[in-house]
Amino acid sequence: MRIAFIQDHLRNGGTENQTLHIAHGLASEGIETHVIVFRQGGILDDKADASAFHLHFLNQGPFKTDWFAPGLDALLRSLEVDIVIAMGRMGNCHAGLLCRNKRSYRNIATFRTGKTIPWLQRRALRKADHIIANSQEALARISTQYNIERPESTVIYNGCIRNIEATSASAQSTPIRLVSASMFRPEKKQQRLLRICKRLPEQIDWRLTLAGDGSERSACIAEAKRLGLADRVDFPGLLSDPNALYQESHIAVHASAKESLPNFLVEAQMAGLPVIAYNVGGVAETFLPDQSGILIESADEDRFVEALEKLAQSPDLRLQMSEAARNYARLNFTPKAQLQTYINLLNELISRPA
Repeated sequence: MRIAFIQDHLRNGGTENQTLHIAHGLASEGIETHVIVFRQGGILDDKADASAFHLHFLNQGPFKTDWFAPGLDALLRSLEVDIVIAMGRMGNCHAGLLCRNKRSYRNIATFRTGKTIPWLQRRALRKADHIIANSQEALARISTQYNIERPESTVIYNGCIRNIEATSASAQSTPIRLVSASMFRPEKKQQRLLRICKRLPEQIDWRLTLAGDGSERSACIAEAKRLGLADRVDFPGLLSDPNALYQESHIAVHASAKESLPNFLVEAQMAGLPVIAYNVGGVAETFLPDQSGILIESADEDRFVEALEKLAQSPDLRLQMSEAARNYARLNFTPKAQLQTYINLLNELISRPA
């Protein structure tokens, strides 16, 4: 069996990390696995080069764009792959183009975003041989938002790709340390978290860490200063290993307006952190509402403040939710379970008549 993943660029996002993680896992199991990247020069290029799979960069010549994939179909044919798995927006758009061609390989489209998708990706979802979504909510949205009914679909949750250690912060210690780790993009709404924390009662001693990088980071730092929170909010940037941050934290907070299945909340549960998050995308599937965290209806800042105040002042409740969080994460998000689900699906697709 020969498998190829297609990905536009290896930026340090959740999808790109999942691509490398899954491909490396399949290759380590003895499956011939290729990762084809449209554009060289990504943060994760070195990590990919050191992995167990075969890495290919397309020759874009003078062009350096995420959408240009010269020679992709010819390379797939020369490798004689059995299955192609498209990852990310541009990867799936090209899967939509590949669906036009006669081909010897099966085409798997993936859906793992809370954003509106372009026409070519929708074509891939309609025409591909199979769909993989990373949450039940994402799979349902294919039908409700895009009117695409596909029985040939599978939900495979993101595996926790890091070895996350349990939090060691004492429930009784202060300040109460809040954490959020994600790219600084408009839809992630880190500035909304600042407003929420600003409204906490004065008697609560808290600190907030907003880890990550991106286009909105500078504006968020400026907003923290404007709100008078510069001495209570930390911006450590992009962390290659967030374990130390999770270890010293008490509560994970997430105020995003659009999501698929956020890796940060998966890691937070693995670390045993109670979660407070808005109910968008597949967020509700990353933890157990009312057992390992509190789910807030989207954009309800009053309710978010109430939940954060309650959890910050209830060490016993945090301990209870912490234990439930670790149990839930181990049951649903271990890399071993994710990889085995991929292997089972690939074997099933290969065994079907062409």
